[in-house]
Amino acid sequence: MPYGDVVPYGDVVAGGDGMSSGDRGRRSPDSEPAGREPTGADRPRPPVSRRRLFTWSASSAAGIILLTAFDPARADEESRAGQRAVDSAARPAGTAGGRSGAVRGSVGEAASGTIGTAAVPAPTEVPAPAAVPTPTAPAYRIHEVRPDAPASAIALTIDDGPHPVWTPRLLEVLRVNRVAATFSVVGAQAAANPELVRRIVAEGHTLCNHTMTHPQPFSRRTPDQIRVEMAHAQSAIVDAGAEPPRLFRAPGGDWSPAVLEAASGLGMTSLGWDVDPRDWARPGTESIRQSLGGARPGDILLCHDGGGNRAQTVAALQQVLPMLRARGLSFIPL
Repeated sequence: MPYGDVVPYGDVVAGGDGMSSGDRGRRSPDSEPAGREPTGADRPRPPVSRRRLFTWSASSAAGIILLTAFDPARADEESRAGQRAVDSAARPAGTAGGRSGAVRGSVGEAASGTIGTAAVPAPTEVPAPAAVPTPTAPAYRIHEVRPDAPASAIALTIDDGPHPVWTPRLLEVLRVNRVAATFSVVGAQAAANPELVRRIVAEGHTLCNHTMTHPQPFSRRTPDQIRVEMAHAQSAIVDAGAEPPRLFRAPGGDWSPAVLEAASGLGMTSLGWDVDPRDWARPGTESIRQSLGGARPGDILLCHDGGGNRAQTVAALQQVLPMLRARGLSFIPL
């Protein structure tokens, strides 16, 4: 949306190459089992024929696969190790040379001494954010975002910060009135003021992704540009020390199917509003107060802490928040 007298955000701080998905830790078993050193009197081993080698391989629980082209010396060595394992299985439990429950490679022995297939753990994977089903419109009412919200709930959302001057003043007004809000954060501002991002979260408020640079008109960007703006903002917010937001708000409320799809693809719910005092245009403290004062249960209210001089917004909230609470309305973060 237009800002009136806009204070430029300054140079955009790169947010990396988007959201990282985390390295995937992988564990794989040893390539082959270690042979047990024989104990007691050595017994002569019969020569191993290729026929016997194939027969043992097909019947072993480990399922060691023989390749059609192999090194005979290596095959003979593996056969001897396998024969020792078979002999061990044939011994009664507790005799010399027995093992209990050790697992090496793809061959495991149970406590009874029998050979079985070992359970190999699957690679550890870091799950990507679950995609939110693509809606046909953003959420305009509280219960579309938080079905568990009380009937008396309203939500205050504050856009375009954090700003080094206006955000601390608004946070103080919220603290005095015991109001928890949702801050729609611009990634470039988060990168420039990471301590304010951390303070917002520490004081009990929630965060919403508001793109990296607040470009307008937002919906006219290409799908790739739209997604990059969201992803870079997400990275900047995380780098500032917060969890990745689960909500997204388009600059100026400029929605399109491509915007809604990109947000859901990054695991975010698109967030609108239904009470707009147009404080970004600085219509006067009284105008802002009257607009916000008409809020009803279930409403999502819009205010700003960035993009320009927000003295009128601060003054209006000082007056209207206690009035709304006196009417029995409860503020909840989204």
